[in-house]
Amino acid sequence: MAAIVGHGFKPWISRPDMNSVIGVCVALALITAIYKFIAKSWTATEPQTSTDAKPEGMPARHDETPSLAIEPLEKFDWQATEPTEYLPIKPVYHITMALQQDTPSRLITIDRDYLDRVTLRRSLIDEKGHAVHGYLPRGKESVAELYTYLLRDYLPARYPTMFRIGPDGTVFENTVTGRTFPIQPPEDADAALRTLGETVEEDLFLLQETPSGHLCVAFMCCFPSGFDPSEKFGNLLKDIHAPVPSYSKIGASMERFFSKLQVGKSVKRLNWSVQTNNDLYTLGNHIKDDAAEVVSEDSIDVNQTYLRVELQTLTRLPRTQAVLFSFKTYLYGIRQIREQGSGPELADAIEGLKSGNAPGMWRYKSAVRWGKPVCDYLRS
Repeated sequence: MAAIVGHGFKPWISRPDMNSVIGVCVALALITAIYKFIAKSWTATEPQTSTDAKPEGMPARHDETPSLAIEPLEKFDWQATEPTEYLPIKPVYHITMALQQDTPSRLITIDRDYLDRVTLRRSLIDEKGHAVHGYLPRGKESVAELYTYLLRDYLPARYPTMFRIGPDGTVFENTVTGRTFPIQPPEDADAALRTLGETVEEDLFLLQETPSGHLCVAFMCCFPSGFDPSEKFGNLLKDIHAPVPSYSKIGASMERFFSKLQVGKSVKRLNWSVQTNNDLYTLGNHIKDDAAEVVSEDSIDVNQTYLRVELQTLTRLPRTQAVLFSFKTYLYGIRQIREQGSGPELADAIEGLKSGNAPGMWRYKSAVRWGKPVCDYLRS
């Protein structure tokens, strides 16, 4: 944070006569001492950028809005951009928030899979309907704010080779898909969510703070990883994560972080799992019932088994103060991972789901089904 440097002063003294020279010297020495004392006091404490000083240790108010300037990618070629490769694994699994600071410019990530992914999303929206999107009445304004921000402010600025505003300033144009939409958000929030769902690859959840915790007030999710997004809708953060083993270890910290998240202070984290198909819309990849009988698989099709990674982002909308939780999904074939030399490392991480501070993850992430054949292959 840039500091505001306090302005000093230059003492001005009129020309002395011979009878007052001693008095002037004494005064000058006194003024110099006072100046040094004040300057030392100023540099000993962090300068305030506003007259509305707040007590030390208190989070910045939500209305203290930093710049949301977007860095444009002027020559971005989405067809030549490879998907980023992430391998967020450790030999022992610990459930943590594991957040990293990010910038508003990196809210949406695009690569060569963009057209295929948004085309699939459009078909899923048509096929699944309210299973992949929905909103509460209290979330309508937040949906409209997100719609306006992405279509009017963010996408044309960040990716000018792909998105633009029409000549009259009222239409958003997607030059990749050929689709156009009004800049003004539609009155029907479901229509706004459907537009967002076929325009960006990220899945979107909007949460608002309540006295009981953060509530999911709207969602657009075509690529769920083992859960039904419509079941999370309208629930509190703690209830959304109720099936997650050992979530209680970080639940209170999550609520506090969501409350303190400032506009313009985006953060990211990574989440991973393994699946034995290439489906992006996946509802049954988690085992939630401890009593359920699970059959261990003796073999897998290595060509249809993937490491699934979510690049998750948290940010706050400035006007409605809703928290946006979004994530982009990546699939990496385990054959590719093995050929690149990271097979044993991933195998250790899979077996590490049994240990650490959340041993229930071994079952929850379905490793009890496919863990042995996947690990055997990765180490072969």
